[in-house]
Amino acid sequence: MTTGARLSLFTGSIGALALALNHLTAGGSPAHVSLGRADVVGSLMAVGLMLVGLNWTRVDPTAQQPLALSGEQGLHLAEGLPDGVREELGWGSQMLLLNTAAVAVHCVWNQRLLLSRGLLTGKSYQDGPLVQRVLSGQQRLYLVNLKLFPARREFTYLPEGTPAVVLEPLGPQGLVVVAGASARCFNTVDLRWMEGWAQRLRLRLEEAEAAKDL
Repeated sequence: MTTGARLSLFTGSIGALALALNHLTAGGSPAHVSLGRADVVGSLMAVGLMLVGLNWTRVDPTAQQPLALSGEQGLHLAEGLPDGVREELGWGSQMLLLNTAAVAVHCVWNQRLLLSRGLLTGKSYQDGPLVQRVLSGQQRLYLVNLKLFPARREFTYLPEGTPAVVLEPLGPQGLVVVAGASARCFNTVDLRWMEGWAQRLRLRLEEAEAAKDL
């Protein structure tokens, strides 16, 4: 519990006790309108302070702080990629790393790792049940707190202790893997942006494949 939460709970509790004592000590005297109004205002303030304290206890702001993850900053692109695909991979991955809480981005197409960028570990990419689930179902998978998932062992190529991962499909042939710096670090706007970029990237990849450049 944070200091602010403790202070709010303590202050709210003191206010509630003070209101109760006020009623006890005024037991035999007739009720006054001013006393009733004071009771209402005091009760609202006491309850409000306690609710704020409880909310801070339930959602700890410090839990969302980015973690210091191990790895080295780097960029690896597969050899022989068409210029259009290289440009799309470079631009999109840079935007994710600069404008969201992403710390690493990987792109896979036809079981081939096309891009690794950000905080890299040097370990090889590998498929697993979660990746296969995304490829078969064509639905984004957002793992908001990776330590809660036993299948996290398939993400050994990500920095150790990575809190959050997004698996964004590129059709049945590939996906983008985005590692986040803290639990629940990607908001709705981030996820929509990932989806939009995935659509652009898929189009580039399919065009290159149709032209037999990939």
